[in-house]
Amino acid sequence: MVVLNRPRSSEPYRDRDIGCQEALEQVFLQLAKGLTPDDIVATAGGNLPPVLAGLAKRAEIVGWSLEEAEIAISELAQNLLDDMSQM
Repeated sequence: MVVLNRPRSSEPYRDRDIGCQEALEQVFLQLAKGLTPDDIVATAGGNLPPVLAGLAKRAEIVGWSLEEAEIAISELAQNLLDDMSQM
């Protein structure tokens, strides 16, 4: 299992949202391989399937807030959709 990076601080800091995305990206991309395109679209819209909700909870355990992890996952899904549309 990949270890998720912790935030640099428990306090807000510049680009914390980007740090959260970077912490989750590798695991997100691995999990996304097992999802349907509809799941990716739903995730981009903020409706996380159980496997990605579990990733958000893992992020919360290492110090990210659940909300920022869910937002980061949704943004990663949108980025994936954008990449797929350019193929």
